[in-house]
Amino acid sequence: MNEHVGRWRATACVAIAVLAGGCALQRPDSSGLLEPYRTDLPQGNYVTREMVAQVRAGLSREQVRAIMGAPLLNSLFREDRWDYVFRYQRPNGQAELRRVVVRFKDDRVASIDADALPEREDSTDPALPGYRPPAVAQDKAATGAAQEGAK
Repeated sequence: MNEHVGRWRATACVAIAVLAGGCALQRPDSSGLLEPYRTDLPQGNYVTREMVAQVRAGLSREQVRAIMGAPLLNSLFREDRWDYVFRYQRPNGQAELRRVVVRFKDDRVASIDADALPEREDSTDPALPGYRPPAVAQDKAATGAAQEGAK
């Protein structure tokens, strides 16, 4: 009887390990079952090429602020420069960095330097604040439609 209980325990342990391992393999960016939840982390100014194209030499600081928003970095030591920085970190740790630098001379735009930016606000860009993956959006739409039908 003691052997029977020992085999049952061993089988149960193996089954639990297999099931727990299967849970960990559902997300390729996850390191395991006991990992804390991680979410996307957008930080800074979401700037597009469309916005940068509106900024041209000769515009005032107020006009630039109206087009692109307040700069993320405004150095006391370099008052002739505004830095728009956007950093997007995915749950797996990969990060994307986008920068736009607007330089002023006599309080007017003198030059603009920009990294590669999205053309315009794109609902498929996961870095866009408020982005929802398509599967999540479809699930919520289906749930909402089911709830409406139940009323």
